[in-house]
Amino acid sequence: MMMKIPDNDSCPALPGDDLIPLEVLEEVTPMLRAVAHPIRLRILDYLRKEGEPRSVSDIEQACGVQQAVASQQLRILKDQGVLSGRRQGNYMLYSIAAPSVLHILSCIRSHHADKLGGT
Repeated sequence: MMMKIPDNDSCPALPGDDLIPLEVLEEVTPMLRAVAHPIRLRILDYLRKEGEPRSVSDIEQACGVQQAVASQQLRILKDQGVLSGRRQGNYMLYSIAAPSVLHILSCIRSHHADKLGGT
């Protein structure tokens, strides 16, 4: 099953115009820290694009990193609930457990387009 970033290239709007409660921001900060790494963002983008679940070897090849590095980054994402993993025979297969993180990729694309457009 392939995850899809929203078709519009902008960050999704939040309902209402109120500030996000500080408790919510404190709750999501560890997940944001986990995601905020180039290799981990690449892993998420790969899983979004290619569909899931994917093995560690698929992910390491797509990201151009060694198996130990891929495994370490996958563990960090799994520990924060961003990814889920399941064993299939000798393989560990990873999927996106929190599809809302895909909005971060959409925001990155939008930000990059803004920079290229000079706005």
